[in-house]
Amino acid sequence: MLRGKKAMLLLTTATLALFLGWQAYMTYMANSTEEQEYRVVGRRGECEIRFYPPVNRAAVSVQSREGDFNFIRNRGFRELAGYIFGGNERGEQIAMTTPVVMDVQASNNGLSGTMAFTMPRNFDMNRKPRPNSQFIAFSTTEPMYGAALSIGGFPSLEEMNSLRDRLFASLKAQGIAHTGHAEYLYYNPPTQMIGRRNEVVVRLVGFSE
Repeated sequence: MLRGKKAMLLLTTATLALFLGWQAYMTYMANSTEEQEYRVVGRRGECEIRFYPPVNRAAVSVQSREGDFNFIRNRGFRELAGYIFGGNERGEQIAMTTPVVMDVQASNNGLSGTMAFTMPRNFDMNRKPRPNSQFIAFSTTEPMYGAALSIGGFPSLEEMNSLRDRLFASLKAQGIAHTGHAEYLYYNPPTQMIGRRNEVVVRLVGFSE
């Protein structure tokens, strides 16, 4: 009986050590992945104010008549990941960056959403490989000032919507104008359990430093 308890304790300890080691590795990989650049301007209440320079993006728009957010997210990710992992005319591998950007809108037809990958800094829009998928579109963003709130864990769409509403309420209380159109930013792979980071960001209107 005692021997069995010792074996179970050793197995539990080894499993925990393996899990923590894997999570440390995933955190290291997430931290070493190229991240979209921005400059922190300051804070207004609980919001962080940032300046974002232009970036190149690849995006996929998906409609779900059933209002299934996971369907939109999984379909968008599959198309975009396919492109950067070689699903293009040259079979070229393109580095993954963070965050993954989601723009989700409810409508009478269910739920529509656009997922975007930010292209690496060395990505040349004039020489980009043509995607095999017909659903991928490319664009270059405009420079902007934005306000952000962060949340950890694995937030649901409802939790991200709630964070958006909190961000809008905070900006309204401070008299800061914005477009009213937020983006949801996800920084970590699904296998990373510890140290996760998710954000809601909205473009500010008429803001100056």
